[in-house]
Order: sequence, then structure tokens, then C-alpha cells
Amino acid sequence: MKTYMKIFMYFFMMVAIFLMTSIYSSENFQKPFNTLDSMDISRMVLINIIKLVSGLLIIDTYLRFKEISNGKKTLVLGISIPISIIVCVFLTSIYF
Repeated sequence: MKTYMKIFMYFFMMVAIFLMTSIYSSENFQKPFNTLDSMDISRMVLINIIKLVSGLLIIDTYLRFKEISNGKKTLVLGISIPISIIVCVFLTSIYF
């Protein structure tokens, strides 16, 4: 049971980080590309690096836990994604 909670928390955090960076980038970069300054472009690069690392860590977490079957890992990931979406929407509604 402890292993399931650990993998759930890993998946939850990685999906939440991915979603929050997506929400941040969609809220703050709605102007045309040619009007962006160098700071905006560097923020975009940093956000995409965070998304890439988060996606790679989700895959790494999926492959790391050998004692849990792939079906159960997929189920835990499937449960953590909607819960993470709900938490991110709640936090976004408080922030914005």
C-alpha cells in the first residue's frame, strides 16, 4: 500500500507541474510572436524545459516501480490525472 501511495504522489506532482506550467503559459503568452521581447522568449523556453522534464519524470516513474504491474500503474496514473486536474483548477480559480 505504501508503494501505491508513493507512485500516486509522484504521478500527481508531475501531472500538476505539467498542468500548472500549461495554464501559466496560456494565460501570459497571448500576444503575437513578433511582439515578444527576449524575457518572454526565455520564459517560454524555461516553461518548455519544465514540461519536458516533467514528462520524462512521469515515464521514469512508470518504469521505476517494477513490483507493481503495468495495469495497476496505468490505473494509478489514470486516477492521478483527474485528481490533479481538479486541484489545478481549484488553485487556478483562487489565483486568477
